[in-house]
Amino acid sequence: MKICAIRLENVRRFADPVEITGIGSGLNVLAAPNEQGKSTIFDALHAAFFKDAKSWDKDIRALAPRAGGEPRVEVEIELEGRPYRLAKQFQKASGKGELRIWQGDSLYLQSDAAEAWLLSLIKSPKAGGPAGLLWVRQGLTNFADAKETLAARQDLMSSVAGEVDSITGGQRMDAIRRDVRQSLDRLVTLRGAKKGGPLEQAMTELAELTAREEELAVKVRELRGQLDQRQNLRRALADLQEPEAQQALEQRLRQTLQELQAAETYQEKLNAAEQALQNATLLLDNHDAALAGFLARCTDHREAAQARDEAAAGLDQCGKAHLPAQAQLTAAERGLAEAKSATQTAEARLAQLQRAERLVRAAGQRKSLQKTLQQARDHMQQIAGLKEQAEQGPDRAELEQLETAREALALASQAQQLSAFSLTVRYEPGREGELTLDGVPLAGETRVPLPQGGSLVAPGLGRIELSPGAGAGSAQLDQAQQDLNLALEVAKCSSVDEARRRYQSGQEARIRREEAETQLRQLAPEGVLALMQRLDALPAEEADPKGLPVEDTLEQLEAAVFARRAEMDLAAAAVEQARANEAHHRLELEGARVSHQAALQRLERAEAALAGQGDTTEKQTEFQQRQEALRQDLAAHKAGYLALQQEAPDLDMARARAVRAKSEQAATRAAIQTHQRDLAVLDSRIATTAGMAVEEELAEVRDQVIAAQKRLTAVEFEVSVLQRLDQALEQARSAAQEAYIGPVLQELQPLLRLLWPEARLGLDAGQVLPDQLMRAGQEESFDSLSGGTQEQIALLVRLAFARLLARGGQSAPIILDDAIVYTDDARIEKIFDALTLQADEMQILVFTCRQKSFRALGGTQLSIRPIAAAG
Repeated sequence: MKICAIRLENVRRFADPVEITGIGSGLNVLAAPNEQGKSTIFDALHAAFFKDAKSWDKDIRALAPRAGGEPRVEVEIELEGRPYRLAKQFQKASGKGELRIWQGDSLYLQSDAAEAWLLSLIKSPKAGGPAGLLWVRQGLTNFADAKETLAARQDLMSSVAGEVDSITGGQRMDAIRRDVRQSLDRLVTLRGAKKGGPLEQAMTELAELTAREEELAVKVRELRGQLDQRQNLRRALADLQEPEAQQALEQRLRQTLQELQAAETYQEKLNAAEQALQNATLLLDNHDAALAGFLARCTDHREAAQARDEAAAGLDQCGKAHLPAQAQLTAAERGLAEAKSATQTAEARLAQLQRAERLVRAAGQRKSLQKTLQQARDHMQQIAGLKEQAEQGPDRAELEQLETAREALALASQAQQLSAFSLTVRYEPGREGELTLDGVPLAGETRVPLPQGGSLVAPGLGRIELSPGAGAGSAQLDQAQQDLNLALEVAKCSSVDEARRRYQSGQEARIRREEAETQLRQLAPEGVLALMQRLDALPAEEADPKGLPVEDTLEQLEAAVFARRAEMDLAAAAVEQARANEAHHRLELEGARVSHQAALQRLERAEAALAGQGDTTEKQTEFQQRQEALRQDLAAHKAGYLALQQEAPDLDMARARAVRAKSEQAATRAAIQTHQRDLAVLDSRIATTAGMAVEEELAEVRDQVIAAQKRLTAVEFEVSVLQRLDQALEQARSAAQEAYIGPVLQELQPLLRLLWPEARLGLDAGQVLPDQLMRAGQEESFDSLSGGTQEQIALLVRLAFARLLARGGQSAPIILDDAIVYTDDARIEKIFDALTLQADEMQILVFTCRQKSFRALGGTQLSIRPIAAAG
């Protein structure tokens, strides 16, 4: 198939009809600036051949112009020497679009029949058609569409490799592998058994039967355990219900109850005797307490009377001792007041003289600080000036950059002189100096550099213009000069020597500034502000000589103050001692008063406690007689209680025996009831389980488990066989692929030698894509190559595929939309050679925005023209 003409209307920017005509059978080039519609033409061709006319999807909507309208695409093609014209009209209304095909001037096909004919002519890229390989969109040269074109590459290789189209390769191999994969997919996935598949069903069936087998085995074990338990219960119940055992149990219970009743009656007598003993003990204890209280009150009365007399004597003695202490305190306080007055007078005279001397010292310090502050300010001004002077010149880095640029300029100049075009003349004897260069006689046997060329005059011959050509390049020298000028501009100097002088001047200024800063730190270690603060802290007033004490010196006044203070301290100590003595005697007096008052109150309480007792001696005799009678009564009660206690039976033991006999009888009755109830439950369970025939079902389920295991083993064996078969087919397929990539390499190698004469390209057998490049004895992966190299190889691979298609009778035009983007000027010439070489057997359409570069490509030059202008 060959494209002859293209016409568009209402396609993006082409709202008005345009056309491209004169498309030849070989190489065709449409070179136009960006945004002139080249990619639009590519998309329109794609829609014309691969989009149904009734479609209005996003790709077709993207073709509609912004102003509105329905895209229309016409393509004239030549097929087997016959001309055809395709006209595809897309419409917004769903299902209203139309395709018509003319053969010559006659309508050949339309609507669905036309679409079917077009589909049979060239398959779409999604269906594995060759257009995905040969129609390359802008930016997709480097197999960015590898997944989309994989089917086309594999189909092409299967069709062109007839010599290996056997059970190990080609389309039959693909069909067998698909069947194996489908069989495996029916059984397993990458994660295991396929859900709902035969393998999972067999595994599920076996798991369910195994679980049922275990469940039934548990029930059988439970049934057998229940039978054994029922037998044991019946034996135990018969032992409990034996008549002799029942009678012995009743006899033991009656006997223990009689013994308990006798023990409780005797215990009541013993409790009554114990209560009488406790009453007698209580009476005696109460009487003893009353006697002890009476005796204590009598003793307290005697002691209170004695304490009253002693407290009265102590109070009188303390009152007499307190009066002298009061007089001594008054005299000491008077002496302290006189000492304080004398001390204050002496301190006032001393403070007046000290203040005058401080003012004199402050005046001297102020003068010294003012002088130091002025010197510091002078140094600060000097430092500021030196700092400004030091910053005017270039710094060390800028100077080093200048030196480097100057050396680079010198080296560049020397290199230019050495590599520049030169002239050396060797004169015939006697003809020295006849040649002149730019009007100056040219010496013989001397090399004369001519970096800029010159004019050579030969008498009798004429003028010879000397041009250095490419060898006269001064780019390095110009760059070195620019670098030096830039460095001078940064340093703000007109020359390197000036920069050196200014740098040296700046260094000297920095040294003087550091010396001035050292002197400033010596004058003001804490800073000038600290000096100013010290000066402001000094008192501003002057010393006043009037009113100063002139009869005494400072030392005499200090001695007088010290003496007065010593006297005041002695007086204060005397006052403290007198005050402490007076306080001591006052406390003793107060304590004596409190003790006397307490003794009086105690005596009153003792007399009140004995009031109404009469004669204390008679009262004491009466208490002692009553005490003796109560003691005799207590002894009699105690002897009777002990006698009863010795003959008392063990009540706790009797109660324990009765409780044990009752408990034994109750436990026996409860055990009989429990055993009877358990037997009833076991009988019911055994009857239910036996009626379910679990043992027979268990035997049947075990047979089913064996059968299910066999079925699972068969399915697993099938999976294993299929997986091994798939691996074997994959290995055979790989071997076949290695054989059928040969045609691609055979077509590719001549094209590859255009760029790299000794290079070889490796292809991935599965993806049928380049994976490595071998050149200069090195292997490089395709992904590690530069973008330009990948682009060039990918284009050559597509051309090789196109050649294979053409030889296999599937010739299709190659369309490249700005496909050569990253290739440099040198290699693009080789790419042009490859395109020209391939254009001998196939049609190639190249769309490009690089108008100047693609002039060298040659071929038929195409243009986009309005149809009206063309008519």
